[in-house]
Amino acid sequence: MAPVTRTIRDMMKSRNLMVITVTQSLFMLTASLWWPYWSLYILELGTSKTLLGTIFMVETIAQLAFQLPGGILTDRLGRKKMIVLGSILRATSPLIYVLTGSWQLVLCGMFITQMSNMMIPAIDALIAESTSVEHRAMGYGTFRLMTLLPMIFTPYIGGVITDALGVYGGVRVAIACTVVVAWINVLIRWRFLEDKYSAEPASSRLDALREVRSVPKPIWTLIAVAAFASIGLRVASQFLAVYAIQVVGLTNTQWGLIMTSVGVVSTALTVPSSIWSDRVGRKPGIMVSLGLTPLMYLGFPLSGGLLQLAASRVVGAISEGFGGAVTSLEGGSAWLALVADIVPSRQRGKVMGLIATIAGALSFPGSWIGGVLWDTVAPQAPFYLAAASSSVAFLIFAAFLKEPKQKAD
Repeated sequence: MAPVTRTIRDMMKSRNLMVITVTQSLFMLTASLWWPYWSLYILELGTSKTLLGTIFMVETIAQLAFQLPGGILTDRLGRKKMIVLGSILRATSPLIYVLTGSWQLVLCGMFITQMSNMMIPAIDALIAESTSVEHRAMGYGTFRLMTLLPMIFTPYIGGVITDALGVYGGVRVAIACTVVVAWINVLIRWRFLEDKYSAEPASSRLDALREVRSVPKPIWTLIAVAAFASIGLRVASQFLAVYAIQVVGLTNTQWGLIMTSVGVVSTALTVPSSIWSDRVGRKPGIMVSLGLTPLMYLGFPLSGGLLQLAASRVVGAISEGFGGAVTSLEGGSAWLALVADIVPSRQRGKVMGLIATIAGALSFPGSWIGGVLWDTVAPQAPFYLAAASSSVAFLIFAAFLKEPKQKAD
């Protein structure tokens, strides 16, 4: 436990890490009340499964448009400016959700949410630069642990609320709480964050493109992995709760209990897996994560009740806990540490944005495809496709990724 204690102590000494950790924890505490039921809420607004998938596809296109600019601006303007700007946008989108009851305006809010995600490369870069090279995964893991702890039981509470008030009313009450916390976060981050990063001088767009083309070769392998993993994620992830409740017949509270179990398992594994990653390397933990993900997707169409679905999601929780689970925006602690090991500080924001941009470009139709498969083939079809795509991600990573011999500063 010495590395854990030391890393937490270092985080407490770092003003920036403390500000980011506390504010992110507050946000997750309220947002996780309604996130597990977000797809069900949009369906309540009168959409079909295909339209639901289309909405999330449009959201992915918005994500695609903003990630690379966010990474470039992170390196140009500095970490604090991007985080504060992103926080303002993140506080605006739930306000739109509360003030509207149509899926069209909800889509506008989702677009603003993706604009706010321009700050993710800045947050990831700030964490990398605030921790030592030898404990980089532990730094990411500790941040993840501290931000996940407050939300372990909130999905269950959200399930109770939505069963009591209905999905429409319950989600709106939870979003109202998020609005308050999000604007508090804006004020705290604007007041207390310090930007110690020396921003790059402005250069032309052509210069920025040349810098992107000069990223280390292993990053292109990670981009391919992220793309196939993101396809699987987008095809199936928005339909997990829908399948559990509408096909298997679970209540919202039961789904919330499953998601609480997921939070407990993934949180418990975060610190031990991060220590392991710092000691033995990033690749083993990422391989465990990528290898378990297809099993989680396969578990859904093969499940017929609460226990089977719970077991399937716990497999996914183990995958997340090992720090190598990948989304198009970012991955777990081992994944982020590997990117930081490969890429020097001056390029880190751009490269993190690049990974998200290209992975998003290759996977953006996934949600729409999942909705079409649900409506025209079978509710189980999106999960089979997700399992196949995530299996390809695992094979590419296992065969072609080599860790750097010398870690970047």
